[in-house]
Amino acid sequence: MAVTKEYLIGKKMIEILQFLFATDRDGLLYNNQDNLVRELINEYNFQEAEIKQALAWFEPIMYEKSNLQLAASSIRSFSNWEEECLPKKIINQIFEWENTHAIDVVEREILFDRLGELCLDWQLPQDELQEILEGLIYHIQNYKQHTLEFDVPKSPFYWAPSSYIH
Repeated sequence: MAVTKEYLIGKKMIEILQFLFATDRDGLLYNNQDNLVRELINEYNFQEAEIKQALAWFEPIMYEKSNLQLAASSIRSFSNWEEECLPKKIINQIFEWENTHAIDVVEREILFDRLGELCLDWQLPQDELQEILEGLIYHIQNYKQHTLEFDVPKSPFYWAPSSYIH
């Protein structure tokens, strides 16, 4: 197999994901993304194209979670490529989290979607995929408030939830 520039950028993107999860810098995607990009370029020598690809991978998590609606009683079936690409251990772990109510159906689908995209393009060793899965579930669980949008009424008088401790 010939190694293309796009393939190499993709492999670096996986390194960026692992780095973001390992250092807890993934939280900076929501409120300090420009500084994060500069830090990745200047201090860690990642290339802009690699960083953009990693940020694009996060977009469905960051911006589309509130738009995805699934029935709680929905049944999940797998496509042929998902069955071939995703390790059974990873699939079983995600379903176990769902069955124990650690994640909901929307989070389950986000996990399958994001991991599926990685596995479709690159054959990752199971331990690397496991590392990204654990970082991704931690990200979803801890930065959920950033991904949920709520409608603000048009009235000048409204109550908005606050996460500040008084």
